[in-house]
Amino acid sequence: MKQKHDALIFDLDGTLWDSTQACAEGWTQGVRKLKPDSKAFSPEELASIMGLTFDEAVEKLMPGSKKEEREQLGQLCYEKEMEQIEKMGAAFYEGVGEGIQTLAEHYPLFIVSNCLEDYLVLFFQMSGLKKCFKDAECFGRTGQPKGNNIQALMERNQLVHSAYIGDTSGDQRAAIFAKATYYHVNYGFGTPSEPCHRFASFPELVRYFVDSAK
Repeated sequence: MKQKHDALIFDLDGTLWDSTQACAEGWTQGVRKLKPDSKAFSPEELASIMGLTFDEAVEKLMPGSKKEEREQLGQLCYEKEMEQIEKMGAAFYEGVGEGIQTLAEHYPLFIVSNCLEDYLVLFFQMSGLKKCFKDAECFGRTGQPKGNNIQALMERNQLVHSAYIGDTSGDQRAAIFAKATYYHVNYGFGTPSEPCHRFASFPELVRYFVDSAK
């Protein structure tokens, strides 16, 4: 039996869009500003850090580097990443643009991501979907883990039975922490660690939740 939810809360990377190509180019340019002989990052390497906080991502992609060096390189890489996303764009998953607009007719929609705040702003600018979302939260604004941010967003919007839709086991753990029902998209960057409802595509997700709202 399908559950009725008072809201749908979305993860960003791996759920609504894929920016790994532009991010890989940005991180490569950033590192090479200080270390010209550094290897190029691949989109697959950037996919492996999606869902991590920015601090965790820098530590994973630059193991063995000193804290001060990571901070300097991380800032350069992030600046170049943003430049490249604006220049190259990002791949919105099939059906996201139309699907979000359809879902907004049936549910209040929200975003909670581990991204930095201006990355979230860039997503809204490039997607043209800001009007569809009632509220959003991110690690860059609060410094808090995703589970805490989902919980805080639910509390301030007086939500009690929300769905959180993501693409990694970390998303699932965060949803469980916040007492939201987790739904997984199979096309993203990870897999769930516990059984849950899964979608093969965004249009399939839209059909499911529109039917659930009836």
